Formats: sequence, C-alpha cells, structure tokens
Amino acid sequence: MEPSGFKEFMPPADLNFYGTTAGPQHTLFGRLAPMMDAMRLALYRAAEHPLPPVKFAHEFPAWGHKVGDELTSTVFKGIVNLAPQGNKYHARKCGQMIGLLIRAAHFYWKDAPASLKREGLLNLTSEQEKKLDHLVGWQVGMDQASQLAGHPIKTKAQFTKFMSGRLSRFVIHTFKTGWRLTKYALQQPVEDVFQFLSGLPEGFKCFLKTDGEFAKTGKRTEVFFVLLVYWPEIEEMRRAEPPVTRKFLLHWLEKQEGKPLCESENIFSAICDDIDLDMAPPGHPFTSVQS
Repeated sequence: MEPSGFKEFMPPADLNFYGTTAGPQHTLFGRLAPMMDAMRLALYRAAEHPLPPVKFAHEFPAWGHKVGDELTSTVFKGIVNLAPQGNKYHARKCGQMIGLLIRAAHFYWKDAPASLKREGLLNLTSEQEKKLDHLVGWQVGMDQASQLAGHPIKTKAQFTKFMSGRLSRFVIHTFKTGWRLTKYALQQPVEDVFQFLSGLPEGFKCFLKTDGEFAKTGKRTEVFFVLLVYWPEIEEMRRAEPPVTRKFLLHWLEKQEGKPLCESENIFSAICDDIDLDMAPPGHPFTSVQS
C-alpha cells in the first residue's frame, strides 16, 4: 500500500505533452535547475546588482525569465529588499536578514522533514523508489553537478557527497556571517539595537509564513508557479504543429492540476500578455492537438 501523499507527488501519466518518452528536461533536475537559476538572475536584476554568470538558465524560455521578474515583486520582494546598497549599516535590514536566516534554518531542520514524512516520501518501497528515481533524473543531476564541480561526477554517491559538501559550506559560511552580524548589531547604540530587534520578526515572515507557505501569494502568483513547473511542456506546445492556443494551454494546465486556475480565459490571456507568453494566434481550434 502506497504511503499517503505519494500519488499526489508523482506526475500524471500524460505529463509529457506529446505523450512520448520524457526527455532530460522532464526530470526533476531538468526542470528545477534552469528554473532556479532564472530566479537567481531575477533577484539580482530586481536588486539592481551586476548579474552573475548564467549556470543552467540558457535553455530557459524568455517568458519564464519574465515570470521570475514578476515574482520579485511578490513572493521574493522581501528578499530583494534585503539586498545591500553600498556599505552603509542598516540596523533594521540586518535584523530582517537574521530573521530570514532563522526561518530558513527552521524550514530546513523542521518543516521540510515533516513535509516529506507527511507525504510518505521517507519510507518508500523498492518499486516506489524506482518510480522516484525515474522522475528525479539522476544522470541529469550528475551532469549538472559535474558542471558545478569542474570535474566528472558519475555516481549517486559522488553526487550526494559533492552536493552535501556544497550545502554544508554554504550553511556554515551563512551562519558565521549571521553570527558576526548579530554581534556587531548588539554593540551599536540602543536605538539601532531596537531597530535590529524589530526587524527580526519582519525577516522571519518576509519569505515563508509560519505554516510553511510562500508569503504574499494570490491567484496570479499561483498561475505563475504552475507555468514554471510545466515549462518544458509549454515550450513543446509553442512549437506544436498544428499550433495550439492559450485556451488549449489553460485547459491542459487545469487538467494537470485538477482544479480551475483562472476565473476566465481572458484573465489567463492577460497574464500571458504580461510575460509575453505567445501561443497560436486567435482562431486556431484549441482541440487541434491531442495529448
């Protein structure tokens, strides 16, 4: 018997738009790495900082980058506001940064494991592990890790060791920086200390709410996240022959999600206009391609 939540985690059987064998971009690593890199670039743009080198977002569609820009004004707005501007000390921003780090630590050590356990992903059968391995796309992940490492990573063990070490170094560096920042903040005049302490709860909830959900989300933001999740299929649709329309895309996405996403097709079309997500011109029948 499958653990509760496992079926919800697995993708639909017809996830690939054409109904063919899924490619690397349809794996978990193939979907997430370009998307996360695009979000990283969007944060730098929103903070008006020089862009870092692109790692995996070369293949990410232009409309997806625009979704990232849109999300920096909602979900990621709190993080953008924390970006340093020059070398001036801002007591309240420093407090917000420490609050954000505390929330991130709580998510990593408490929320995430609890969510995995709740979804039944910590006690899988061998058959379920095979399904999950197929979904994850380990070879894609190892290729991505090799690019980051600068040398070949050929096994799951090597991948796990490299990524664990990379994460550990990041966590240690982040918390050392946070500790130094806290010590410095508490040595400042009392008004600055007050501003620092006032910023802690603001940072704690600037990105994630106490229930673990993203802060500052709405129906429009939900549509953006759904579009990002299915970006490989959407790109397939944009190249489909015969062409498909936004109406077809909306119906397909709602089928995958099992619920309505927009109150009307016009609202969805307006969202597509905002991110330049072009499909077939009006007049093409949205049932012209069968999934």
